[in-house]
Amino acid sequence: MLSLVYTSAARTPFSDGDLATLLMNSRANNRRLGLSGFLMHKQGRFVQVLEGPEEAVQQRYALIAADPRHTDLDVLLRETIDERRFGAWTMGYRATTDTLVDEIPGYADVSGASLDVARSRPDLEPSVRSLLDWFRAPLPAGA
Repeated sequence: MLSLVYTSAARTPFSDGDLATLLMNSRANNRRLGLSGFLMHKQGRFVQVLEGPEEAVQQRYALIAADPRHTDLDVLLRETIDERRFGAWTMGYRATTDTLVDEIPGYADVSGASLDVARSRPDLEPSVRSLLDWFRAPLPAGA
């Protein structure tokens, strides 16, 4: 099984509706392909963890890399794993509005307790832990 963590940037801003559509489609595709993980978005930046069968993860990443909505893709971590680290997460998401979390099944607001649980795992790579902390940090004044 493969775990892949990557970052990307949006070429143009994503509205709440754009994000909702992206996440619903991703959730359905991930379930169909046997993938798990989470997606985080903040100020036009994305971080995604994909876990599952190696071929499925590689194919999904290739499609994402070819998606014209994203630029500046950077793989932070690619490793073979024996078990999923985020198997119960259909799609974690740091909400841009409270209504997104309430309206779409499968969302997890990763700014709270669910992120604390994932972050506290002893087997979590330090780079991923730092990344999760980065998403929890408050935005600078004026951002």
